[in-house]
Amino acid sequence: MAQVTKAQLSQTQASSQAATSQASSAQPSALHSAATQSSTEIPQVTSESVGQENGLLLLIHGGAGDRGPKNSPKRRAQIAADLERALDAGYAVLDAGGAAEDAVCAAIHIMEDAPEFNAGRGAALTSDGTVQMDACLMTGDGEVGAVAGLMTARHPIDAARAVKHQTKHVLFAAPSENELADWGVATEDPSYFVTEQRKASLANAQAHGDAWEKHGTIGAVARDARGDIAAATSTGGITNQMPGRVGDSPLPGCGNYANAATIAVSGTGIGEAFVRAVAGRQLSDRIEYARQTPQDAAEATLNDIAKHRGDGGIIVVPSHGQGVIAFNSEMMNFGYRCGQSTRVNS
Repeated sequence: MAQVTKAQLSQTQASSQAATSQASSAQPSALHSAATQSSTEIPQVTSESVGQENGLLLLIHGGAGDRGPKNSPKRRAQIAADLERALDAGYAVLDAGGAAEDAVCAAIHIMEDAPEFNAGRGAALTSDGTVQMDACLMTGDGEVGAVAGLMTARHPIDAARAVKHQTKHVLFAAPSENELADWGVATEDPSYFVTEQRKASLANAQAHGDAWEKHGTIGAVARDARGDIAAATSTGGITNQMPGRVGDSPLPGCGNYANAATIAVSGTGIGEAFVRAVAGRQLSDRIEYARQTPQDAAEATLNDIAKHRGDGGIIVVPSHGQGVIAFNSEMMNFGYRCGQSTRVNS
């Protein structure tokens, strides 16, 4: 792993702390940047170890990419507030002795209701102006449920959880309204998801080219009091995507993965690159077979994602060890909580 100058480290920490709220830290984080490998075109990875090696731990993300023209102090403050609320909801479950699966779903619910994120209420619009939402939920025992192409589920993560617990299958594409009703998944009229902000983004993409808007996919990973881990990811895809497109988020082993022997991971960024890299499983395998640390494995996986023409971010909670936040894009919305130590970045 390459050395970083004090100037580089100070610059990285200053930009991160600008939108950060932080309580007392149980253990100092290790923030550093991994140097590029063989090509100068591979973007630099910024990574951070957080939390303690054992006990309760919750990490969340709200998307990664460049800040874009919609960036403003007001919007960043709202994102930070929503991240705080998501941490509150998820960690309350863990603190009460609840399961990691329940905690990640509680955190995801808050963010799916927040229009700032590209999931649920704030989902990106396809080229025909509709939403097609995807989600995945996986626990360390290998059990998993996922959905793709949802158009009416208020909380797509609930549909993924229903597949996990109420069917013998793993992935459902565009489950019917009757199926959602049978599973007890709340729905909304499709117009609920078509916000003015997303309509403006679609119009801009169609008028000026569809440079991918890489903000907003949400995720949560957690470790509970029993040491069990879980990962959840929910997304609206990419602005102006072709109807029917499916990215990495609902694909176990790509944008979402959990393995009790290693880690729980959720990713955000250019989905096609995460799929090509089989990012979640790759990260786990690097830990299990190459004996890399979670932080080194996250950095190496993001370097591989870059080779597949992508960037983004990853949050990682191991069965034993500190959590990891890593990204190779300009920014990443994230938060974590471990005991009295808490932080959000937007």
